[in-house]
Amino acid sequence: MKFEILPEEELMKVHEASVEILKNTGIRTTSPKFRSLLLDNGCKEKKDRITFTDDVIEKALKSVPGPWEITSRNGEHVLELCRNRAYGQVCVGMPAVIDLETGQRRDALLKDLQDFTRLADALEFINVVSPLYPRDVSQKAIVTIEAATLLRNTTKPIRLCLESHDEWPYIHDVLLAVAGSEEALREKGLGYYEVSPISPLDFGTGPAEALMDVVEAGLPLGIDPAPIMGATSPITILGNVAQHNAEILAAVIACQLMSPGHRVVMSPRAGGIMDMRTGVALWAIPEMGIGGALAVQLARHYGIARGAGCFTGASKAADAQSGYERIYNALLPALIGIDFCGTAGSVDNALVGSYEMLVIDNEMSSIIQHTVKGLEVNEDKLAVAIVDEVVEKGISFLEHKHTRKHLRAGELWRPVISQRLTFEEWEARGCPRLEDIAREKAKELLASHRVEPLSPEVDAELDKIIARAERELGE
Repeated sequence: MKFEILPEEELMKVHEASVEILKNTGIRTTSPKFRSLLLDNGCKEKKDRITFTDDVIEKALKSVPGPWEITSRNGEHVLELCRNRAYGQVCVGMPAVIDLETGQRRDALLKDLQDFTRLADALEFINVVSPLYPRDVSQKAIVTIEAATLLRNTTKPIRLCLESHDEWPYIHDVLLAVAGSEEALREKGLGYYEVSPISPLDFGTGPAEALMDVVEAGLPLGIDPAPIMGATSPITILGNVAQHNAEILAAVIACQLMSPGHRVVMSPRAGGIMDMRTGVALWAIPEMGIGGALAVQLARHYGIARGAGCFTGASKAADAQSGYERIYNALLPALIGIDFCGTAGSVDNALVGSYEMLVIDNEMSSIIQHTVKGLEVNEDKLAVAIVDEVVEKGISFLEHKHTRKHLRAGELWRPVISQRLTFEEWEARGCPRLEDIAREKAKELLASHRVEPLSPEVDAELDKIIARAERELGE
């Protein structure tokens, strides 16, 4: 499947603009360690900034790996990257949720993180689980708590967004306890671990040194800046994407300087805009879809694993607006070729978690994955002989074995919660709306789904690591 936002010649102009930003403007960092890494490997110092040379950029981009894999804690789930699988991925860092019982917005709690994770584990087309941002736990040790909670409540690969070097040793200990050994952890990955430079072009000590920690540990690195058009990046889509791409490339280059061939994911969140009437940062249509698709097209050009903020929108509820916003924002980058369709389960510009929306996004993810797998063109699928036989014999396609064969093989997409009743059946059931069906499905799964537990020994070790992190890092 081939889809483009820009033809190759014009795409290269965006790439060249990113290169010019890296060469002339450069990045800022407050980390002496990160600064030394770059300067010792051919980058230049320009006042208080670090700039990149053509040689450094080209060498790094040539060393990024081709297809690679992430394996879950029990080995059951394997993600094949650089294969355009469009894996559904839960939104990371939502500080609020829509209560499943009351329908009211409130702070996210540890119980929500547990439940949201279990729900994601139960949903077939949500392939990567990311944490909510619970407000009732130690904020200094929050990513350690998130990591342990995810690994206790899902057997799927996880995604963490790292905040600082200080907390990394505890997070790493959690991952190591679950994997069982350094070798197993490096081999499986268990997930991937993101850092978020601050736009424009600022690598503070926290994200810069967390990046180095992940690379030193030999674990998959994600890079996830989120510039806002008109606020922290130029207001034009092309300007936003060019700056955003430069921010991501700076991190790609740094990790390749440390460890050539290191596994890395470009996680663009291009296309966010500042609503000039309200000052609200929007992850809405159409800019989020176009910007994300263009950023993914650049990542595809580099041959780097990639994701985007697909299942997102400005709607505050799991409603019709939410549906058309997220299918637009997801389908554009997915058609270009994507590894991770992110932000599942979110409403209100990725700020609020919604159990109902996560169930609906599972349905959307199944549609996206069904679409991007493409069509195999062969004699059996073209079915010319079948048409001739049916016409010649005067029979129906309904009774032909070709129909049964392809129905069983999954030729037609099958919904889980989408309604295809007759009007009379729908009316007889009380005219249920999709969000109501999704809410009941979420409750049903939370009541019935059980996750394969960690061993008692590993579970106890996680408690010890969390207690140590809370004690040593402070509340």
